[in-house]
Amino acid sequence: MKNKFLLLSTAVLFCLTSCKKNAEDSTPVVNDQKVQETGLHQDFTCEMKQPAPGGPATEANGPANKLWTNGSTIKVKFIGGSNIVRNKVIQYAKSWEASANVTFSFVADNAAADIKVGFASGGSWSYIGTTSKQYSPSMNYGWFTDTTSDTEFRRTITHEFGHALGLNHEQSHPDANIPWNKQAVYNYYMGPPNNWTKAQIDFNVLSVESRTGLNYTAYDPASIMHYAVQAQFTTNNTTIAANNTTISAKDVLYMKTYYPGRS
Repeated sequence: MKNKFLLLSTAVLFCLTSCKKNAEDSTPVVNDQKVQETGLHQDFTCEMKQPAPGGPATEANGPANKLWTNGSTIKVKFIGGSNIVRNKVIQYAKSWEASANVTFSFVADNAAADIKVGFASGGSWSYIGTTSKQYSPSMNYGWFTDTTSDTEFRRTITHEFGHALGLNHEQSHPDANIPWNKQAVYNYYMGPPNNWTKAQIDFNVLSVESRTGLNYTAYDPASIMHYAVQAQFTTNNTTIAANNTTISAKDVLYMKTYYPGRS
């Protein structure tokens, strides 16, 4: 059953999600929250930068005010990238169309577009939902090459286009109830490659999302938007979402709920 929570008060929600495989520093975006990730692997991590009061937002839930108009044709263009990589982005971006009532239209490089996809080295990231229209690039794939595995193309592209459709991250879902081993989490993230402070870890890893201001379905450990939680990070030595590489059934449910119309 879906739980639908509309925006009841002013809340600062995600504007940017960024995925990284290396411990590269990233300049904060003024007036935007930012998320940094190391990749859709066991070491997948997320840093959310918040310039104003508010809490993190998560998937199987997402900000209601960042959704595209249902039935939209969303124009997407590329900034660089080989034909092989571009075709993979097209293939896996359009896999969301099976459940979300939107259409991704890939346009010429010099055309106006809503989502602008770059391939600068380093991180892979995406702005959230309609915020994409304000930035160029608004999405980036920093580690793709012509020899990247199909699994890595699928998991990263569907994750990033999930963000572009308005989805945030799942591990902070209010119903996740992850039994964090906090000291193990601190020990790990304070070391390389992240070198985070305790405050960064508390906010980015250990926080639990408020139920206020979100649209969301039931917590989904199988979601493509869920980071891997290593066994060492839990008090019961349980690994969660170790290898999520495909759009889950509940990801589909979310899309059909908030972008209805697909069969």
